[in-house]
Amino acid sequence: MIKNIAHRKYNYLRVAPLPHLVLGLCMGMVVTLAWLAAEFYRVGHSLGFVTSIAIAMSWGTGAFFSIADIISRYREYMRIRKMLVDKGYSDKIFKAVASSRCQRDAAIWAAKQSGYGCLAKKVYYRLGYRWYHVMPDTLVKNPLRIFTPKFLRTAFMPGKQIERD
Repeated sequence: MIKNIAHRKYNYLRVAPLPHLVLGLCMGMVVTLAWLAAEFYRVGHSLGFVTSIAIAMSWGTGAFFSIADIISRYREYMRIRKMLVDKGYSDKIFKAVASSRCQRDAAIWAAKQSGYGCLAKKVYYRLGYRWYHVMPDTLVKNPLRIFTPKFLRTAFMPGKQIERD
């Protein structure tokens, strides 16, 4: 049982390494700014206190989105792994999630778990993706797209969208 829990936590970290790094950064900044706000409060500097709290809240928002991204990537990893186990290898599976580094990481880890790790890496290499391609393709084309509901839906709710009549 403990081995199963440890394996699951390890998968959780391997599926989304970049969002975990961002989460650690955000939490570190929140703790640092909370300490700074406490010092400003102790000294009686109200403007510094309010500013530190406001900035800490913005870093807290970043941490929230990192957690949402981690959960989303884990769900995507489970979905891709199930597709690989049920249907076998197909380039289409990996091309569908090629637009984001986090999605590629989840797909590659699912492929490694299913025995197709090298093939998945070759697909992304042929598509022109390298380790330094971190930003999602849609944000590279238009950085303001991050504020659209469609981008947020595709980023945090992976899977096929069902059309409703």
